[in-house]
This record gives sequence, C-alpha cells and structure tokens, in this order.
Amino acid sequence: MSADARRAEGIRPALEGLRVVEFTAAMAGPWIGRFLAWCGAEVIRVESKGRPDVVRLYVSPRNPELGAQPRCSPWFTDWNAGKRFIGLDLRRPLAVDLARRLVAQSDIVVENYSAGVMDKLGLGYPELQRVNPELIMFSSAGFGDTGPCSKYVTWGPNIEALSGMSRLSGFPSRECTLTQYAHPDAISALHGLVAVLAALDHRRRGGEGQYINLSQYEASVAGIGHALMESLALGSEPARSGNASLHNAPHGCYPCRGEDRWCAISVSDDAEWESLCRALDKPEWLDDPRFGSLADRLEHGAALDGEIGQRTCDYDAYELMRALQRAGVAAGVVQNVEDQARRDPQLEARGFFEEIEHMAKGRVTAAGIPLGLTGTPGRSGPAGAAVGEDNEDLFGRLLGMSPEEIEEAVREGSIERAED
Repeated sequence: MSADARRAEGIRPALEGLRVVEFTAAMAGPWIGRFLAWCGAEVIRVESKGRPDVVRLYVSPRNPELGAQPRCSPWFTDWNAGKRFIGLDLRRPLAVDLARRLVAQSDIVVENYSAGVMDKLGLGYPELQRVNPELIMFSSAGFGDTGPCSKYVTWGPNIEALSGMSRLSGFPSRECTLTQYAHPDAISALHGLVAVLAALDHRRRGGEGQYINLSQYEASVAGIGHALMESLALGSEPARSGNASLHNAPHGCYPCRGEDRWCAISVSDDAEWESLCRALDKPEWLDDPRFGSLADRLEHGAALDGEIGQRTCDYDAYELMRALQRAGVAAGVVQNVEDQARRDPQLEARGFFEEIEHMAKGRVTAAGIPLGLTGTPGRSGPAGAAVGEDNEDLFGRLLGMSPEEIEEAVREGSIERAED
C-alpha cells in the first residue's frame, strides 16, 4: 500500500498525539521539531519579533531591494514546515507564565538557546518539571551546560573548527578550510532526535521524564572518532587528503565539459584500472610505469590526476558517468541542486522532493524528510507562517483563554500578534 493510500485509509502518523514546545533558533534545535512534526507531532514554536531567529532575517539574493522577508526563507521552510507558531515576549512575567502553562500540557520541550538562558527566563528544567513532572526536556548548546566553556556562544563554524573537522578539510598543499555548511548543527540535531525518542520510549515503559543535555561540540568530535583514533595510534596529526584516498587511485573529482561540471571516479584495483583506460580510450596508460600497479598509482597520484583530468574535460559529465559505470568503474556526477531536482531518476522514483503549501508563496518544492516510514508515512505541513500565526487557536484551545484575555495580553505586550 502506498503512503497516500495509507493516509486515505486513516492510518495514524507515528507520533500523532505528541505535543512539543520549541524554544529554538537556526538549525540545531528546529530540525528536531521538523522531524517530529513530519511524524505527526504537534510542534509549537515560541518566537519573538524582538529577537528574531536568524532565518527570519532572510533577504532574497534575487530581490535584495525588498529587504528581510521573515516568512520566505527557504531555510525556514526546510527546518520549520508543519509547526504551529506563537509570539511571546519572554521578558514579561505573563509571557513566561503562558509558556509554562503550555509546557504543562506538553510531552517534550526542545531548546537550543545559549546555556543558562532558559534558567534566566524562569523556564529551566527545574521550573518546568514542577509544572510537568513527566516532561522530557532536550537542551542543546555549543558546549553543553557544564564545563569551563559552557557559557561561550557558538555557531556551527566555531564548533567545526574546534572539533577538528576543519583541520581535516582541504587539500594537502593548502590551509585547512571550513565547509561553509553548519555540519555540527545537523549532527547534533540527529543525535538529539535519537535521544528524545529514547527518552520517550523509556517513559512509555514506565519510566519518568528526564533532562537531556547535548553538547554540539561533543557530537561533532564523535563524528570524526576514526581520525582521533588514528592520531592516537600513530602519534601524529591525520593529513589532509583533499579528494584523494589512501587505498584507491585514481580517486577524485575530475573536470568535464561545461562550466563547473565534474565527475567523481574511484578505482580500487588493477582490473578496474584497465577498464578505465579502455573506457577513456587511453590504452597507453597501461604501459606507463608510473601507473603499473595500485602502489605506483598511489605514489604518482598528482600526475595521474592530471592525465585523467585532461581526458575527462572532453566529456559530458553524465555521459562519462554512464560509460564508466558500464565498464565496471565507480563513477558519479558531482550534482548541483538543479541536477538533483530535475535530472536525478533515483530521487524522482523515491518521491524525495515534496510540494508544500506555503502561506505566503502558494506552493513550494522542498527537500523531503528521509525517514522512510512505510507503515506510518509522514507528511510536511504548511510553511511560511508568521511569528504568532497560531496565537488565537493555541492559547484559546490549550489554555482556555478567551478572545478578550488574549487581546489584553497583546495590549500588555506579552503576546505578540502576527504581522500581516
């Protein structure tokens, strides 16, 4: 039965009935809520116009003259689609009280503010546990909430450098580099998702709620554990290898015809090397003593890469990939976003990209959530909500506030009304 058929049959999403309150920003916290919402949880995101999330500050590179567009960031869709949104100024006592009342009726709190911020707001775990003894609270900060560095404010690039990821990234002849992507955010979010689900299972089996404190630094260091072990075993720093391999040659990304087009190629043994030479119509390489064995090819890797690059630049990347794959050589196009969205038969066959309702733009295409649940398929809810989009429904339905009470809290400044 297909995912759509299961939904038509009324099969409940995996996490239906679960309620989550988010105090989050950027990616490390929001992405956990995004996965939970896709699985059917009701995820309520607490925001404030006075301290907007970085993704709310999006300025379109195509229309920079329009300035910030808080509802239209593609990151905001990717990390926050399907959630509910309330606006609270947590500097005000009434707003903090409303937040506590929401938590009292929820299962999980997810937060990734700097360490200590939730405690200063009166929303730390001890306070929230008093109003909800079974609460599971997930907290993610750069260094966790203990240790000499716990008070430092971090972003993904800071953690990437400190963890050693940057030291491993780059070509041997150049300085180390940043990847220009917040990998520590993604790594810690996925660790956090597992931790939250483990705590839920523990509670379901008769256990209690608990506080989960994750260090994004620790999660990132754990992600390169093999490099740490290598360094400890050999007594030296791992070398930056760029695209090269210690075991395969050739192994890298090679230029193809057109602007910024590349094909990744990897050869593991002499049989594959012979297949590569014949597929590229370069049988003379087989007689070159520099490339006679795998050990030779590893030793003369730079010369080998130069020879191959001069040959591959005559090929279309996809034609080269297919020709090499037919010859039994591992090869793949270095795809850009347009390739993935329009020319990738695997992603198309799996229905990876989702069409999502967007409150400001109609419908948008977004990367799917790759959890692969076939018995309880998930779905992304709408994107493009404003800060405070769901104030009236959530404060009325969950807290029993009348329209007059909500309006009074708006006038007092505790509840922030959604912008037009």
